[in-house]
Amino acid sequence: MHGKSPGPEERIAAEVAAGGPVGFDRFMEIALYDPDGGYYTADRIGKHGDFFTNVSLGPVYGEVLAGQFLEMWEALGRPGDFTLVEQGANDGRLARDVLAALAGSPLDGLGIILIEPCDALRAVQAQTLAGRRARWVRSPDDLPELCGAHFSNELFDALPVRVVRSTGDGWTERFVGCRDGGFFWVDGPLSGEAAVLTAGFPVRPAGFTTEVCARYEAIVGPLAEKFRSGFLLAVDYGMSGESLLAAHRREGTLRCYAAHRMESDPLAEPGHRDITAHVNFSQLARDAGRAGWRLEKFADQHHFLVGAATRMLLEMDGAPDPKRLGPLKALLHPENMGRQFHAILFSKNADGSSLSGFRHARDADLPA
Repeated sequence: MHGKSPGPEERIAAEVAAGGPVGFDRFMEIALYDPDGGYYTADRIGKHGDFFTNVSLGPVYGEVLAGQFLEMWEALGRPGDFTLVEQGANDGRLARDVLAALAGSPLDGLGIILIEPCDALRAVQAQTLAGRRARWVRSPDDLPELCGAHFSNELFDALPVRVVRSTGDGWTERFVGCRDGGFFWVDGPLSGEAAVLTAGFPVRPAGFTTEVCARYEAIVGPLAEKFRSGFLLAVDYGMSGESLLAAHRREGTLRCYAAHRMESDPLAEPGHRDITAHVNFSQLARDAGRAGWRLEKFADQHHFLVGAATRMLLEMDGAPDPKRLGPLKALLHPENMGRQFHAILFSKNADGSSLSGFRHARDADLPA
């Protein structure tokens, strides 16, 4: 008889016992993605979960994105092999909502590829997308050559990060140790990745803490190789690198959530809490640029959706549909999701300047 597989807590403790303190990125990777109990192997989104996303508010968000994909198809010259790719699809609802919204359009019956390494989530997605033209790959490297659009909603803010802390005249890294079954912070010299990512950081007071992520390139690089032409659209929590290092943000952006409450200790109960850090959109733009993507536009969600939903709002003029208008207002609200989320658009062998979602966007240049 086989015993129970070790969960995230036991797995992290075993790695620390074998090799000493681990980088927080490794702690976060196991806590969120371990196949035997990682946080993201279960459905945690919505009223009965731990957090809300744009998708939780109903199909309106997918309907708005569907309009953007139609515009992308037009911008690419209406190719017959246009393909959608979603990564970080959770339970598949956003993909379902997008495909449903495309019914009756020139992209009616469009197929979609979901990038999903987790077997448990694949099964849930397959159930959600039953009857749709959907197929799965485990990583961007497994995609065929294609033309189309890659999209994600809260993908990059869930990538494992390293945590660094200023000494006043330099930076140290925060590792994770384990004693008597409990996890604690251990400060030490920067790892190679953290040293590269903190190079050029401004001087900050001792104790100033922030996060760096070395995982963006592993996504945008292979995607650039697979897309002969198309777009990459990411919607996520985050800000420019300059804003992340602003003097008032001395505690960083690392957060953990359980039952819709923000918890104070990201090291507690690995596997049972969401862990997230804001996306450094400046770094994402640099990594994507090196990979072969061209930065088109960057906007907060409020301005992105005001542009992208223009047609929908005009259609409702004089006869508002509460099932659509209420969720749309929540998505747009500047004190809630409207300013916390941002949308960034990249292109390859394509021109995204005409997309309605970015007609109110700032210039494409992002502060370092």
